Amino acid sequence: MTTLTDHDCKTIIARRDRRYDGRFYFGVKTTRIYCRPVCPARPKPENILIFRSASEAEKNGYRPCLRCRPDAAPGSKLLAGTRNTVTRALRLIQERSDDGGELGVEALADALGVTDRHLRRLFDEHLGASPVEILITRRLHFAKQLLQETATPVAEIAFAAGFHSLRRFNEAFKDRYRQAPTALRAKGAAPADVLALRLPVHAPYDWDVVAAYLARHATAGIERVEGGVYRRYLASGHGFGFVDVAPAPKGGHLLARYHDVPLAAVRGCHERLKILLDTDHNPADLPADAGLAPRGIRVPASFEPFETAVTIILGQLVSTAAARTKQGVLVERFGAVLGAHEGRTIRAFPAPAALAAAPLEEIGLPRVKAGAIRALAQAVLSGAIDFGAHGDLAAARDALLALRGIGPWTAAMIAMRCLGDPDAFPATDLIVQRARERKLVDETRWSAARAYLTHCLWRDLSATLAKKPQETS
Repeated sequence: MTTLTDHDCKTIIARRDRRYDGRFYFGVKTTRIYCRPVCPARPKPENILIFRSASEAEKNGYRPCLRCRPDAAPGSKLLAGTRNTVTRALRLIQERSDDGGELGVEALADALGVTDRHLRRLFDEHLGASPVEILITRRLHFAKQLLQETATPVAEIAFAAGFHSLRRFNEAFKDRYRQAPTALRAKGAAPADVLALRLPVHAPYDWDVVAAYLARHATAGIERVEGGVYRRYLASGHGFGFVDVAPAPKGGHLLARYHDVPLAAVRGCHERLKILLDTDHNPADLPADAGLAPRGIRVPASFEPFETAVTIILGQLVSTAAARTKQGVLVERFGAVLGAHEGRTIRAFPAPAALAAAPLEEIGLPRVKAGAIRALAQAVLSGAIDFGAHGDLAAARDALLALRGIGPWTAAMIAMRCLGDPDAFPATDLIVQRARERKLVDETRWSAARAYLTHCLWRDLSATLAKKPQETS
């Protein structure tokens, strides 16, 4: 996205252009409220003040609009220029929410391969707020969601949001919103065994396609999709809990329902679900191509990147069904048993340390494929490959390709699902290859978004292109 002037932004606001939803916000000087560009509000242009992020709006004393809910809206994937570094930083903050949110600016900059001074400058340039301010805003937004959607006690919410004391939480909340947390308490909500939280999305969102993809690639003993509901089991101190995700009954968002998941783990899990389900993607960013229409397409990512990467290696040169069978055997042989639920054994996926020297040939894996999994596990343990760092994506792909047994298709798929590369493109995939050979798509129109092109091809053309062309006489 090119740099937008105030006039550009006000024009976008006037036409409620959803392509820019999440890329900037606007405040109304007369009400001290800030909104999304798609808000139905119609303030006078002279009363509009443009903000680059929700954090910038809130630190300037603006409160979130109750109509368009900018504090509870999906974000935006920024695909160009120095915004790539900021985007990777935001995703790193998002992924490490379950580490207590203690990722300092220096550690964040180091993980991204830049100086902390440069990172602060980029955040100020693109978001109008520092990394610390962004982190605090995310904590407060999560706390607001719990306050408005659940009956969870305020003290528990404070700690679940990443604050180390109720006093610090109350001070931060009052300083930001000019009211006590109890003022937002969900009215009429009663304590429940199941914690239900919204996952906002940019419409349209093709849940059926996403759920079908996750069902085909579900990790045995850990994930499943039944009746259009995605379920993931989560290890905890007392055994395990699980989270179910499905479209909300009234539409407009997804709904995550947590069962026996400690509140302290919910924030990190919720952020990982956003990544897995690609909730921040705005379909309006994609081109309308001849024969294809984005229509809510998403790129399912990963909840646990190492788990997904191993599953992708297992899928090399075999059918999806065959890969799932081998994956089930691997999890059964090397993964820990967490318990049983609804007649099924629940397991944890084996950690890198468990696979780094595992005799994978004993479960029937070819020597090269077994070696590739061991090499990946060793690279993760040594830090040579860090799925959480999100530094230079090209360097990460090179590191993957340097491992024996990992070729271009595997590296592209890992980049797509585990590194969050929106331009990852498995050019040697059968469907993609045939689509290119038959010139069914203009690849140049999908610059920086070829991962979405790939999923469009799989969704719209698989049935046709998977068939062998008829031989001519």
